[in-house]
Amino acid sequence: MDDAGEIHAFGRSLRQESNVWSRGADDVFSRSSRDEDDEEALRWAALEKLPTYDRARTAVLAMPEGELKQVNVQKLGAQERHAVMQRVAWVGDEHERFLSKFRDRVDRVRVALPTIEVRYKDLEVEAEAYVGSRGLPTIFNTYANVLEGLANALHLTKNRKQKISVLHNVSGIIKPHRMTLLLGPPGAGKTSLLLALAGTLPSSLKLTGEITYNGHTMDEFEPRRSAAYVSQHDLHMGEMTVRETVNFSAKCQGIGHRFDLLMELSKREKEENIKPDPEIDIYLKAAATGEQKAEVVTNHILKILGLDICADTLVGNNMLRGISGGQKKRVTTAEMLVTPGRALFMDEISTGLDSSTTFQIVNSIRQTIHIIGGTAVIALLQPAPETYELFDDIILLSDGQVVYNGPREHVLQFFESMGFKCPERKGVADFLQEVSFVNFFVSSFL
Repeated sequence: MDDAGEIHAFGRSLRQESNVWSRGADDVFSRSSRDEDDEEALRWAALEKLPTYDRARTAVLAMPEGELKQVNVQKLGAQERHAVMQRVAWVGDEHERFLSKFRDRVDRVRVALPTIEVRYKDLEVEAEAYVGSRGLPTIFNTYANVLEGLANALHLTKNRKQKISVLHNVSGIIKPHRMTLLLGPPGAGKTSLLLALAGTLPSSLKLTGEITYNGHTMDEFEPRRSAAYVSQHDLHMGEMTVRETVNFSAKCQGIGHRFDLLMELSKREKEENIKPDPEIDIYLKAAATGEQKAEVVTNHILKILGLDICADTLVGNNMLRGISGGQKKRVTTAEMLVTPGRALFMDEISTGLDSSTTFQIVNSIRQTIHIIGGTAVIALLQPAPETYELFDDIILLSDGQVVYNGPREHVLQFFESMGFKCPERKGVADFLQEVSFVNFFVSSFL
């Protein structure tokens, strides 16, 4: 055989050997992936045979070293607990994807998530206060008010306080799956309206009218279990960290309907032989059962609000250095977002926040409301144009009266029909604030 023939034969043998090795490598890797899939399938098959009560507490957990384990979420060891927290950490980073996958799981077994429609009719709020020089916060007036209050309680003197109307015959509807923006100048009654709708109005204010949740009045249920009011004032324990503050709030408010929802999902999926998404399954079970349920929800909310970077920092107060004012405002919001309530009433949550952070927070709430079906009313003083575009409905208050209540798309057309046209290159929210202020100024002199 000549040299060319030997070279050709040697090359052919090399190609044959390389093909053998490549086929062997493909067989090895495909066999490895098949083994993992088979192991996961066996784990899920064993899990599906459990009763619904045990199935709602058992999950297939991927350990950091790659091992698949069937664990009881209520009895996690230290290593398993760490693995669970790592597995569900993606939820805060991909909030919209998580909500969409959760919604798909619920729709697949035809479970209807609860929604709340809030209606208020002929709502009036009155307060009693001293007017004129007697209303000034001086030392003399303070002592005089205390003594007069004691005399009034003993029916020795006449009450000199005057009645001040805060809300005048307000009516409207707040629908689920829609974001509602509450606008109005300071003193228009925004806080009083939110407190009344959330069922947390102070007893010092007199409330008349009717407020219903899905047709049920406030006397038929406890509104604080269905609604959450986010105050514009930041009241925290300065000695606690951000994580401890939010976690304590989550433990106090409980898990609500999450466990009942998990049981119903597990029951229907078992009947229809449906395998749930592993990521959604481990999150729901970790957030509804076990000692770590409050911690799971806390980490989720901290990531959504951008508080994970200061989670282990003290909140602080006037005597103790802690987080910034904007971060305190976000902690106030986080304390109520961990609630299982389906209706959110948020009062001036943008105070101390830049427009980018405000947009991020409102957009996260919007995703939750639109996908899951909650109810939200958010009061903002001067929202940026991009934040204003996130809302579906507008409620405009002026001097305790509703100037406009309807879809955001029709608000400019409504005011143009009334003779008020928004100038070019002017934000719609700023224009509405000016219109309500003009209405307040005119009505105060009529």
